[in-house]
Formats: sequence, structure tokens, C-alpha cells
Amino acid sequence: MSEDKTHRSPVMSHRFRSRHKTYFFDVYENKHGNHYLKLTQSIRDINSATDNPQYFRETLHIYEDSIYEFYQYFENVIQLIEEKNKSNPSKKQKVWMRTQLQKKRMSRNDICMFVKKHGTYTI
Repeated sequence: MSEDKTHRSPVMSHRFRSRHKTYFFDVYENKHGNHYLKLTQSIRDINSATDNPQYFRETLHIYEDSIYEFYQYFENVIQLIEEKNKSNPSKKQKVWMRTQLQKKRMSRNDICMFVKKHGTYTI
């Protein structure tokens, strides 16, 4: 394998799961010393056998020269979703808040501040 094609380890890597999907946030450094973000979505085929699951993978590369603009648009999308959800928070938000309170990770004051910012609902 040539020097250009060698496998590079990520500089930083984070992963989280949501139902049958797994998301990977990996930062790599190219041979010129520039960094890029590799976003990967791995989706388990719900029709595949449990003893031999099949996965579909989609990848997006965001290079250093575009990362700030990407962040701006991503931040705008989050803000829009938060505004839309103020009057009708998702069930997932409610469950997350309830578990944080039960696990004592958030105080009632923290939750009140969250509710003021994101809208009101019962816990």
C-alpha cells in the first residue's frame, strides 16, 4: 500500500446510538496537516436476522475550509427546531428530563431554567 493510501486513525472520535442507528463523529488529519470531519450514519437493517445483522452506512466529509459555515447552518437548524418544539416538546425531551431528575444529574433549578428557555411542560 502506498504512503498516500495508508489508514489514518482519527484525531478525535465520538459515537452515539439512537434506536437502530449509530452516528460517528470522527476528526481526521490529511497528509497536508489539514483536518476534516467525517460524519457517518450506520443504520441496522430491521429486516435482517438478529444473529447476523446487516448495516447500511452513509458518510459525509466536511473539510476544514467549510466547517464554520456548516456549523452556522447546523446551529440555525437547531434553533429552528427548538422554536418549533417550544409549544410541543417531544416525548423524548420529557423522558430525558425525567431521567436526569431521577438520577440527580440536574437539580429542579436546572430544569426550571431549561423549561424557561425551551418552553413549559410537565415532568
